[in-house]
Amino acid sequence: MKETPIFEEVFMRLLGQRGAALKILVGGLFSFIPGVNLLAFGYLYRFSAQLRRNGQLTLPDWTDWPGLLLDGIKFAVAWLAYCLLPLALAFLFFALLSALGLAPIGYLLVAVVFAASAVLFSAALYRLQGRSEFRDLLDVLLICRMAYLEWPRFVLPALVFLGIVALGLPLYGLALFTAFLTLIAFATIRYRLIEQRRTASV
Repeated sequence: MKETPIFEEVFMRLLGQRGAALKILVGGLFSFIPGVNLLAFGYLYRFSAQLRRNGQLTLPDWTDWPGLLLDGIKFAVAWLAYCLLPLALAFLFFALLSALGLAPIGYLLVAVVFAASAVLFSAALYRLQGRSEFRDLLDVLLICRMAYLEWPRFVLPALVFLGIVALGLPLYGLALFTAFLTLIAFATIRYRLIEQRRTASV
């Protein structure tokens, strides 16, 4: 893979590796079941943490279930704060705009916030994995800055994220798991590269 990650290459290498379909299917099935979806969250967290450590775009095995559950809680906290909360606020504005007869604008707002919150969450997840301390999620300005500075590179990944979720909505668990997997893979590689460059320049 090139030094600067290209989303299309990350996407194809991630989904094209041996055994990827089965591992993603398991995560998608777990994502349908409340409570059990913490295992899917934990898998996504573990994949991102592994990628951050060694730079290898390899999907881990489904092992160490207690560890996946704990990692899933970490993932869930970041997801609730940086993805679900902004989306909930967007739906409140949507309801208000709909009441004023401006539903099309409301739909556009929800779509934009959905994509932007996914990118924001990716930055928050990377920040959390630095020390695995929840208090790092309180550094909202830094996380927002991480997402904002990289936004031009995340336009395509965010659109693909939206597309996967929209097209796979009837199978929402599988769609969300796959969408987050691809977005997190690209984000982790990108932020890891930035961190390495900053360390090398010191």
